[in-house]
Amino acid sequence: MHNLPPLTALRAFEAASRCGSFVLAGQELGVSSAAVSLQIKSLEDHLGKKLFLRKGNRISLTDAGEMMYPKLAEAFHALSDAVQVARDERPGRRLVVSVLPALSELWFLDKALAFRAETGIALDIRVQDDPVDFERDAIDVRLTYGSAIYAGHVETPLFSDVAVPVCSPAFWEQYGDAQGMLCNVPDAKLFHNNWGTSYASEPLWRDWRVAAGWTDTPWTDPGLRLNDLTLAIAMACRGAGVALAPSVLVQSPVASGALIMPSPTHLPMKKDYVCVVPVSRQETSMVRLFLKAIC
Repeated sequence: MHNLPPLTALRAFEAASRCGSFVLAGQELGVSSAAVSLQIKSLEDHLGKKLFLRKGNRISLTDAGEMMYPKLAEAFHALSDAVQVARDERPGRRLVVSVLPALSELWFLDKALAFRAETGIALDIRVQDDPVDFERDAIDVRLTYGSAIYAGHVETPLFSDVAVPVCSPAFWEQYGDAQGMLCNVPDAKLFHNNWGTSYASEPLWRDWRVAAGWTDTPWTDPGLRLNDLTLAIAMACRGAGVALAPSVLVQSPVASGALIMPSPTHLPMKKDYVCVVPVSRQETSMVRLFLKAIC
């Protein structure tokens, strides 16, 4: 027990083994790759064994490293849990979850209620547009569409999706066609998505018409532009027009009969919906339980 190597060297070895790279380990630990290499060299000198085979910028574990890594990783998980227990015991400690507006009611609400009932963990749910500031707002988890604007954070894919046209049964009775081409729907009755400057405004009706086999037909009306999918879906439920929405967000109104999907033509969404977590929070017990519950 008294001849343990420095904890910083053990952390560097665990991170490099898990990441498969001194560079990525350094990014996670907030130091340079050279500093990681020096820490691992000191650990190897302490043990009298090589832990990595180095070939240029590539590394791989030696037999000694492979024997050591699983137990060390388990030990760091135990340390993380021990620290988190103390944090969780603080009065008012909550898991802060930031959610994209469209996901909050249409996908996340039931999952949040189930997670709360199963774990007893208090949730602080914040409905926010991108980008969010994790450190300033003490956010533990972000649920959003795509992760390009959160480089350096840990990303867990939630689901991929397709965009589908949806409208009310009464609307389709008035404007429907047998082939589901939406050829009788006036351009003014199409709801267009505008997700702001952080994202391309997808899905697009122009792309849907191409996928459905429309010829190059000029638009007669720009229609209605909305920056909130929840509002677009609510308006479709009221019979005001047709929304082009991710299928997962319309499951409930379709199941209840408030909406129908009148056409088999759909568009693949260009990105996944993801859960984004700061590196410093990824191993906390509450975050791990949350990821297990929603992924």
